[in-house]
Amino acid sequence: MKKAFSLFNIIAVIGLCTMFTSCNEDADTEISMTMSGQWTGDWGMYYGYTYPDGTYVEYDSYDTDLVFYPDYDYASHGYGYQVDWYRTGPYERLSYRFSWNVVNGRIFLTYPGYPEYDTTIRDYRLNNNHFTGYFINSSTPFDLIKIADYYNWYDYDYLYRSHGYVYLEWDWDGAYYYDTYYAKMRKAEATADNAGKPSVGRITKRGSRFAEK
Repeated sequence: MKKAFSLFNIIAVIGLCTMFTSCNEDADTEISMTMSGQWTGDWGMYYGYTYPDGTYVEYDSYDTDLVFYPDYDYASHGYGYQVDWYRTGPYERLSYRFSWNVVNGRIFLTYPGYPEYDTTIRDYRLNNNHFTGYFINSSTPFDLIKIADYYNWYDYDYLYRSHGYVYLEWDWDGAYYYDTYYAKMRKAEATADNAGKPSVGRITKRGSRFAEK
């Protein structure tokens, strides 16, 4: 009887562990599905630029566009593209590729070629319209709103009809991103603001103010 009871306990524990893992995976999938799509808002981005005379200036991004794609339907991981917009400074935009993964409710972001950007998102609130939370070392929250849900992102005609996307473009950093009519207007404004500025010098620092301690 004692052996039978012990065996029952073992089976029960295994069952609970399986159920717990399954519940976590379901929750991660739900987070992934909600996060998939295009977002815009304050991501805290900036870059530091050193001019030929040694002058160092930091420029803050006024807006960031992010697109999260799942690797396949109902995947809790995927890849994405990020475009940071600037009104002043030598560059009107900087863009990056990244991969993302949801594990036990935490969101991990990895930026190939820019390990200083790699981070974990914690203490966040996420729904179909609003995404706010903190990077792992941050005390200032980022704040995004969704401008497009996840659909078949490769059906350009459908996207144009339903969401007003104008075109897709490879930017000079090699990132593929969606550009709306509104974003196109912002780009024109940024280009006007940057007219006549020298393109010499180099970026010597970049990051998110929200991700810094």
